[in-house]
Amino acid sequence: MFVRLSAVRRGAVASITLVALTVSVAGCGSDSDGGKGPESGDKASATGQDKASKTPAADDESGQGAGGSKQLSPAELTERIVAKADMVGSLKGYSVMKPGPGDIDLSGGMRASGTECQPLIDVLNDVAPSGADETERRAVTGSKADRLEEGLGSQVALSSYAEEAKAKAAMDELEAAAGTCSDGFEATGEKKEDQQSFTSVDTKPAPKGTDQAIGYAMVGDIADGEEVAEGQSSEMPMLFAFARSGSTIAMFLTYNPFNPKKTAFPEGLIDTQIKKLTAAGE
Repeated sequence: MFVRLSAVRRGAVASITLVALTVSVAGCGSDSDGGKGPESGDKASATGQDKASKTPAADDESGQGAGGSKQLSPAELTERIVAKADMVGSLKGYSVMKPGPGDIDLSGGMRASGTECQPLIDVLNDVAPSGADETERRAVTGSKADRLEEGLGSQVALSSYAEEAKAKAAMDELEAAAGTCSDGFEATGEKKEDQQSFTSVDTKPAPKGTDQAIGYAMVGDIADGEEVAEGQSSEMPMLFAFARSGSTIAMFLTYNPFNPKKTAFPEGLIDTQIKKLTAAGE
């Protein structure tokens, strides 16, 4: 099944509850239990990614992205998002799952303490960048046996916009927010789990091969003012990557509540999705 993202505090599920697609450790089946786990954060960041927030393709004054500026329909998004058949090579053994009705809470309950940080919260509320007309989402997970080590999995979303300019604006807002809110911020909402503290927003390597790309980690405080057990970190990074091809944005999100220091995307996941998105538009 698909559940909200939750951090682990004092051995129990608690704090940092975010709208998401991640598969639970106990509840999900897998097509194969032979999945290969993600690399360490440093290796995964260096694989197919660059610290630059924009790739050379972004300088094309024609405004045509690697995948073109045509708005993709829901059917086209479904065709271009990663599927089980794409889980080959380093991704062999991973499962790809589509959320069913009611699996995603899009209530949008969290609000940032400052409007300049709201774009960072919007992607948690919607599991997609703001302003998208259509979004297709998937959860990518390793084998059951590896989930306690690797974390609960990664999320991929493809979002289409009516105009390329709107997609670019959504990316610009995210990039600006990541820079402005680097020292952290608070999130509030009606529900208890919406009250969150983010201690920092750290720039991370951005994907290559598209018109525009962003990478950052939002670091959440899972202690919530309480004492943390010895050897357990009070902070949990949530790793994000975004890549825009024309009027379509690919979003990637992962976190590891069991071993935050090993938070990383599965090797090859981002490259595989970008290649599938851009190749279809050639």
